Amino acid sequence: MLDNRVAHNLPAIYDGIKETDELTETVAIELDELDEARKRVEIEQFIMTASEKFIRMRERGYDILADPTTESLDFRRRRLIVRQSTRLPITQRKVREILTELVGHSNFEEYLDVENCTTTFVFEATDTTLSREIDLTLERIIPLNMGLKVARRLITKLYVPSFLTTGSEITLHPMNIEKIESQTSSINLVGVKTASTITISPL
Repeated sequence: MLDNRVAHNLPAIYDGIKETDELTETVAIELDELDEARKRVEIEQFIMTASEKFIRMRERGYDILADPTTESLDFRRRRLIVRQSTRLPITQRKVREILTELVGHSNFEEYLDVENCTTTFVFEATDTTLSREIDLTLERIIPLNMGLKVARRLITKLYVPSFLTTGSEITLHPMNIEKIESQTSSINLVGVKTASTITISPL
């Protein structure tokens, strides 16, 4: 008897019968295909495992016009989950959970003012697509007894040119830079020559 999932369940009397072998082989193939189709259906039921085709179908239900050239499939999945999660009314903690699902736990800061019943969320102003989705999400959310505020932060690098000479003494002349509100990191461009003193003088 053939070694397939159907033949295993037949009594030994059918062993060696050609018609039985052919039938069991055909039915076994069909059952394998049925199992594979069932697995695909189960996969497409969930947003995080669904294919791009079914994600696109779900997006149409929420009037989302996705741009596959700039939006990753992972981001589109998380956006759909957020759209489905915005049920009213919701608490401030639920708002935080929704934003965490959308942008990640470490990609925003939250400042809760209990006395004034306001919450301020601070995001990095780097990804235009993500910033737009944050705005659309918060526009639909009405938290329970809580006002929402959104701030965006832009981190830039400040390049300060300076001149460096080598020797036995070091003198540092810092620049007096005031009213810089953005966070900065400095990278010094230096020229080097041999001398009896070392002086760092910003240009």
